[in-house]
Amino acid sequence: MVRSLSIKLLAIVLTVYFILAILVTAVHVYIEYLHAQNEVYRVVEASQNNFKHKLAFDLVNEDYEQLKISAKSILGLPHISGVVITSGQTDNIVSVGTISNDTGQEDNFISHSFPLLNTSKNTTTEIGTITFYSNKDFIINNVQHSLFLLLVNAAINIAAVFILISVAFKLLLSTPLKKLTTQVSKINPSDLDSSTITVARNHEDELGTLQKALNAMISKTSETINSLDAANKNLEYTIEEKTDELNKTIAQLNEQHSKLEDEIDVRQKSEKELECSLGNLQNAQSKLIESEKELEKSLNDLQIAQSQLIESEKMAALGRLVAGVAHEINTPVGLSLTGISHFQTTVQEIARLFEEGELEESDFTRFINESQELSTTIQNSLQRAADLIRSFKLVAVDQSAEQIRQFDIIQYLNETMMSLKNKLKQSKVVFVVNTQSDPLIINNYPGSWAQIFTNFIQNTLIHAYDVQSEGKVELNFYTKDSRLIFEFIDDGKGMSTESIDKIFEPFYTTNRANGGSGLGMNVVFNIVQQKMFGTISVESQINEGTKFVINVPIDIQSKLEGDENGLI
Repeated sequence: MVRSLSIKLLAIVLTVYFILAILVTAVHVYIEYLHAQNEVYRVVEASQNNFKHKLAFDLVNEDYEQLKISAKSILGLPHISGVVITSGQTDNIVSVGTISNDTGQEDNFISHSFPLLNTSKNTTTEIGTITFYSNKDFIINNVQHSLFLLLVNAAINIAAVFILISVAFKLLLSTPLKKLTTQVSKINPSDLDSSTITVARNHEDELGTLQKALNAMISKTSETINSLDAANKNLEYTIEEKTDELNKTIAQLNEQHSKLEDEIDVRQKSEKELECSLGNLQNAQSKLIESEKELEKSLNDLQIAQSQLIESEKMAALGRLVAGVAHEINTPVGLSLTGISHFQTTVQEIARLFEEGELEESDFTRFINESQELSTTIQNSLQRAADLIRSFKLVAVDQSAEQIRQFDIIQYLNETMMSLKNKLKQSKVVFVVNTQSDPLIINNYPGSWAQIFTNFIQNTLIHAYDVQSEGKVELNFYTKDSRLIFEFIDDGKGMSTESIDKIFEPFYTTNRANGGSGLGMNVVFNIVQQKMFGTISVESQINEGTKFVINVPIDIQSKLEGDENGLI
């Protein structure tokens, strides 16, 4: 691993240096090329200044021999390979030296033309043109010589840099990393506090920073192992304690539920006795006054019993809620215990590898990855249990201590449905919430709304659908003026006309064989009309579903204050 890292770093440095050397050489060659080209242009311009007047004089006198002699003398100048003189009447009067007559050779020459002028009587006229040709071989030869020197210089520099960097890598990287690997392999997992790495000479450089980080990691690992052991013990104790409390609570609620069923049987018998008493009243007119008093007393007792049954129904619903929440909590708590056990096994395995000196980088990387996955799983499971407890606490407290307060009814519906998740996930019925605005804030009794939602959902799952049958239930919320409209619509079995007429009567149920008490919809009816000053209606047909509509004030506090002040 150390050799591979050194070779990679050396290759990167040399590659960058080689690329920079090529770029510098290319720029230098280009500058040499431009310098040689400018040198040719300077010679051509100097030749133009020296010969233009004499050549113009010979051309005016039509002394072509002298023109040819002058052209040949120009060829003696450096970098001039050919001369061509033309006039307006003749194409080429004089052509000496090497010129670019061949079209394929035009790129090998540099040409420069200028006019020959005749000045007489303050009048200047162009009488011809002279063109100088220069071969590019001169420029290329100069560039080749410079290129050779630059390449030799670059090769020497690269070799020197290679040697220097190799020695530096060995002293500053390879040797310290070998020492670091040796000390890491000697770390004692059972005594991490005394396992300290000391390889860096300078504590402020990168190796010193790595040494500090490794020592800090060893210290944090030791602290983490100790804290995980303590947390595991505390978690096991807390789970056992909470489980005992939940079991006691469930037992108490089951006992209260049994008492409630006994009271219902007693009240049903009382109803039958009341019916017999009414028949006897019709036959005994002489005892009408006394019988009416007894009947009034019985009715008062029945109303008190009905109120007690409603409260008992609330406690029974709360008991079912506790049982569902307890069942839901078992899953995340079980996942957390499984994750902690697996994490203990992983820590013991990594400790064993440390003690035996067989710990490899892949083992430690796998340990880190598994630790992160386990910690995420445990955190999600505990967060899930906390959310369930929070939802249960919110709904349970609101039902037990009913007070008017402002709350988001959509969020409260979600909290209630989370508390009922144990029942909902056993059914294939889909619940869809539609709202005019989210959040939808109202000032009302949150506990009463929790009981309304619970009764509606449980009543639908029991009566509207068969076991494992699919269905869809819509819960619609919208406001109109200062009123809240809540619609609960299912596509289940529907109800007959007789059931619609008696749906809100106490003790009326079509499913008493499966534990139906007949108080659920009566409780909803009393809450809506008596407590919330609202209305509730129902529409249904056989095999076409059922629709409940609740209409209540958005701000029930202002309604109560208006009643107390005589405004309503």
